[in-house]
Parts: sequence; structure tokens; C-alpha cells
Amino acid sequence: MNKLVMFDLDGTLIDSVGGIVNSVNETRKKYGYAPLPAEKVASYTGDGARILLERCFAGEELPCPMDELVKNMVDIYAAAPLVNTHLYPDVKESLDALKKAGHLLAVISNKPQQVSEKILAGLEIRQFFCENIGGGSFPLKPAPDALLYLIGKYNVPKENAWMVGDNHTDINAAAAAGICSIFCRFGFGLQADTVPNYMINSFAELLSLLI
Repeated sequence: MNKLVMFDLDGTLIDSVGGIVNSVNETRKKYGYAPLPAEKVASYTGDGARILLERCFAGEELPCPMDELVKNMVDIYAAAPLVNTHLYPDVKESLDALKKAGHLLAVISNKPQQVSEKILAGLEIRQFFCENIGGGSFPLKPAPDALLYLIGKYNVPKENAWMVGDNHTDINAAAAAGICSIFCRFGFGLQADTVPNYMINSFAELLSLLI
């Protein structure tokens, strides 16, 4: 039977560290704060825009309410979503092969919806996905709500549903949903203490697992 394969976005389909760092530091610059090192910002990713900014302004007096700060960062990011952002090697070709094999493909990301939609379209891979669920539509991963919603919507047995991601939030979401998980070692997220079903070193390795 064909599979439902759900993908994280940042660190899984795209290398977007530079874009995330740019959106954070442009937000800080707007309010007169010094930029943060890229490595520090990258270490704060994976849990959505609000927690990212909470971490990036920890120990500093907030220049405005957090809700306003998040909105400003998302607006800055949405205005230039492809800055320093690119597909990992073999992503487009592999997605094409998976779709031609009859699998349903979807994106479930903690990234704000308006930004993720622009990135998928701008990098010319939106057409491969039946769904793109960004942050705000459902509780953020590691909550399994978005995964379970797609499994139910497309009437897919759990043994045929897979979650692919580079962060412990993805692996924990898969475990909570009772489905198989694949951890992307090439991404910039953290595995932490999670135990995925499979681990891959490149995106192309998915084909041998799923076809």
C-alpha cells in the first residue's frame, strides 16, 4: 500500500540556518540590539518562532510585547523568505520519485505558515505536497495532532505513515502518533535522547527505505 510521508521543513528539506539567523538579527537590529552568532541562533531552533525569540532575547529587556516581536520577525522573514536558504542535495529529485511511486507527501513544520508556504513555492517543490501544515494550525510538534489529522484525513493505516525530520520534536511527534520515524543526520536539529526507527545521512537514502 502507498505511504503517507510527512516531512519537517528546516534541516530536513531545506538548509535554512542563514535565513532564520537573518530574520532574527534583522528583528534585533530593528530595535537596536546587537546581532547574535549564527551558531547560537541555530541552536535555538526547532520549537517555533515564539520560543526561538524567547531564547534569542533571554536575559534582555524586551523592546515590546512578545506577540508584537514575533509578528515583526515573521513579517521580516516573509518579506525575504529565501535569503541564504536552499534545498539539500537530491531533495527535488527524491520527492519527484516518491510522488511518482504513488506516495502521499506532506510538510508539517513548526515554522510560521506564511513563511513555509513562500519557501516551498520559491524553491519550486510545493507541487509535490498534498498538504503544508505550518506553525499555528495545530499545536506545535512534538504534539502529534497534525500528524494524526493527516493520517485520519487520508485514511492511512498507521503502519504506512512515516515522519521524516532532523529534530527530537519530529521523532517525539512520530512516537506519540504511533508511527515510524526517520532522523536526518545531515540537518541542524538535535536528536537529543530520542530513538528513531531509521537514520539517514543524505536525503537520497529515503528512496531505499520508502520505495
